[in-house]
Amino acid sequence: MGGLSKKAFQIQTITENSGQQRLLLDSGNLLFKREKIADGPNQERLTAEAIMTVYQKLAYDAVGVGPLDLSGGLDFIRKSSGKEFPWVSANIIDEKGQPIFKQWIRKKISSTEIVITALTARPRNPPEGIKIEKWQTILPELLTRMKAEKNDPFIIVLSSLNYEENRKITEKYPEIHLLISADQHKGNLSPQLINGCLITQNSKQGKYQGLLEINLGKKREWGADSAKLLADLQNRKGSLDWQLRRLQKKIRLTENKEKYKNTLTRISAEKEQLNEQITNLKQVIEKEQAEGIYQDKYKYRFIGLKKNLPNDTATADLLSKLNQEIRQLHKKSRTSPKTAKTTTIPHNNMVGFSLCATCHPVQTDFWKTTDHASAYATLVQNEKQLDLECLPCHLTLNMQRTRPGRMVDKRFLYFPEELQSVGCESCHGAGKQHSQSPEKFKLVRLPSKNICLACHTPDHDDNFEYENKLLKVSCPAG
Repeated sequence: MGGLSKKAFQIQTITENSGQQRLLLDSGNLLFKREKIADGPNQERLTAEAIMTVYQKLAYDAVGVGPLDLSGGLDFIRKSSGKEFPWVSANIIDEKGQPIFKQWIRKKISSTEIVITALTARPRNPPEGIKIEKWQTILPELLTRMKAEKNDPFIIVLSSLNYEENRKITEKYPEIHLLISADQHKGNLSPQLINGCLITQNSKQGKYQGLLEINLGKKREWGADSAKLLADLQNRKGSLDWQLRRLQKKIRLTENKEKYKNTLTRISAEKEQLNEQITNLKQVIEKEQAEGIYQDKYKYRFIGLKKNLPNDTATADLLSKLNQEIRQLHKKSRTSPKTAKTTTIPHNNMVGFSLCATCHPVQTDFWKTTDHASAYATLVQNEKQLDLECLPCHLTLNMQRTRPGRMVDKRFLYFPEELQSVGCESCHGAGKQHSQSPEKFKLVRLPSKNICLACHTPDHDDNFEYENKLLKVSCPAG
């Protein structure tokens, strides 16, 4: 959630500085990280509501409904739609065959009509009362209706389908001009031109803000950015000039001038061709400036939402209030007898580092110097010790059998102090049986890379290198 306030700051800054009309779009999978969310008040629903509040304050133009957005149930997302949240999905229909969300949204940039629609990937367990139509069924009629209302609109598709399906769509329907994907298995995807359609996406979990700047031309057809091409050609010419100067110096200093003749001829010929291309391109740019551009042109960048970037104050305040609500919610949960009955299940067979120390004192003393030992303390320091999304990777869990990134479990709130760290058993496995019969029940000596990557994901640790980090936490032998 920390990236949300940085995203808000970047969007507001870009909007204020550009002085141009803009569209804010999101292809979905915005609200939740898991496929099934418990009913009633909980951390995940509170977080989802906060995300929607921020998006509405930023005045997003359209947000595609992704399969994970349906994890809280149809009523939850319908309630937000009733508050005029800009959800859009062309292929989610009810039991009577009627669309549940807006199938498209119209906007106008200068004199160009923009139509934004969305395609939702099918969840593994769709909520009751809905059907996800295949794009092959829904798109033909939908595109016909879009084009019938306005002549030659600029059509944008927000899609949570996978890359292969999105590619098939663009190959079949060249009238789609831009497809923005929310494929959960892809990271940042630089714009690719496929059959006249531009496909792009930025990585999930708010690590980046994608910025696509489009100059709309007279014809709905993508063309190269003349200014960028000119800059590239001039850079190449500068490189050739440097090579020529270096070569001419060598020729002056050598008696065997024939040695460099072919190279000199080749570079001189390439420079002559570049000069001609630069002259022609300058004429194209002059014509575009006088008459207006003929084709649509674009440039893009991905803005990394790093920790050192500024935060939007209003969004940061909202997230601070969210954290307070989450803490209050979980404080109440801790006093619930119903929850307390099941608190021992996640750490069955775990013994804690103190018992490990009775046989492995040297290793335990070393472990106490590592970041793993203070993992829970960092949560306390940041007032996140009651955050169920953070807790699993800061407790001693049997990582041989657990994938904490997929777990949001209230029982994590009840872990004993002995297991409030990334302890020995996180890497080596549950130690109860081993402590009772060491020779019979051996533990894992060296954790696999996958064990580490369960928590050190790109979303949480984009600088993680297994080999280097392993050296920092590997216990001494003995």
